[in-house]
Amino acid sequence: MPKKTCQLVIESGNDYVIAVKDNQPKLHRHIQRIAANGLPRSRYIETEKTKNRLTTRTVEVFDDLNGIDLSWAGIKDLIRVQRTGTRGGQPYHEVVCYISSLIHSAREFACGIRGHWSIENRLHWIKDVVMKE
Repeated sequence: MPKKTCQLVIESGNDYVIAVKDNQPKLHRHIQRIAANGLPRSRYIETEKTKNRLTTRTVEVFDDLNGIDLSWAGIKDLIRVQRTGTRGGQPYHEVVCYISSLIHSAREFACGIRGHWSIENRLHWIKDVVMKE
């Protein structure tokens, strides 16, 4: 999501939690560096076993914004989510970074991010199975 969109969200009186991907390489590297070298303000770990999956999610929140481009309007927290576990007996590890204009605990971010993914998964299931897309 471009910086301009963040600005529009803030100007409209709303907040955001946005995944930072490789299309924002400088910001993505910065969050990874902060997470690797700093202590999180908040950390939440949960493990879930469902069917043939075992997943441990670690959500960490950082508030060290030194070096962040000031044109990212409203940014207050950096979030790193690590997912590790097994799917169908195969190990996996995934790291996703986020920025947010909110100040929340790691547990609050974990609930919001997880809730968003459940909506995404239901939408894709309907498109794949029901609509045969």
